[in-house]
Amino acid sequence: MRMRAALAVSLLVLAAGATAAADEIRSVPVVTQVQGAVFYRTSITLFNGNASTTTPVEMLFSYRSPADGTFQTTTLQVSPNLGPRTVRFFDDIIQAFKNAGRIRAADASRNLFGTLLLTFASLDSRVEAGVVARTYSPATGGGTNAIAYEGRCFCETGATGRVLTAGRSGSFGSDGSTRANMGIVNEGFGPSDVRITYYNGDTGAQLKQYLLGDVIGRALEENEVYQLNNIFSDAAIPASVHTLFIRVEPEFPGGSSYISAYMVQLDNTTNDGAFFFGFEEGT
Repeated sequence: MRMRAALAVSLLVLAAGATAAADEIRSVPVVTQVQGAVFYRTSITLFNGNASTTTPVEMLFSYRSPADGTFQTTTLQVSPNLGPRTVRFFDDIIQAFKNAGRIRAADASRNLFGTLLLTFASLDSRVEAGVVARTYSPATGGGTNAIAYEGRCFCETGATGRVLTAGRSGSFGSDGSTRANMGIVNEGFGPSDVRITYYNGDTGAQLKQYLLGDVIGRALEENEVYQLNNIFSDAAIPASVHTLFIRVEPEFPGGSSYISAYMVQLDNTTNDGAFFFGFEEGT
């Protein structure tokens, strides 16, 4: 978490006697427009909680190009600026970038998957900047299935130490039959590799430890997300294992390496999912 860095900046501002509002930045770990088992899209709801101030909001979309594998970043300004106590909604945030011509031609017709940072430039308090993402897909018989998750304060995202989480696969009584996807996000400054360790959830025995870079052939860039789908299909996990305890760590430790992780439990019949962040350690 970046609380110490944020506090240091605040103290410098106070020492200088400045009264200007600071940028408030929200980190959305994943936004998508992908045809997978079903068609997944991400909507974004954002609000300005200030009672009197209108704020500009800039959105930074970072993604790995499906056309040539390069890492791309692009920005889009929310227009008009967000007024006091007002809400703005995008039903498909990646399509909004495409419609605005902010996605390069090579990627404009492709499936895209990445992260989103939103900067509110003129607010007085962290709580006044609100962002919620909802990744959804069509449901059988109409409507949608979805997972929803908040855009967290960028000052508090990521760990320099461990990220701890758990996942499960198979049938669990009335809770249905599920599979698990795990996403890794580089929330830091500069590239970083990530070390992942799987443990048998029944016995605590280590099953596998590996570097994400050995799987994908590179380190994660700043603001990049990579999702490991159906993690129980890994050959190192016996078919008899239905729960995993998982440890995720930045491989390039230090003050600039911040890693976060999330899990998605997906119903094998409906593809409906449940989203949760890993527990982060380290400052």
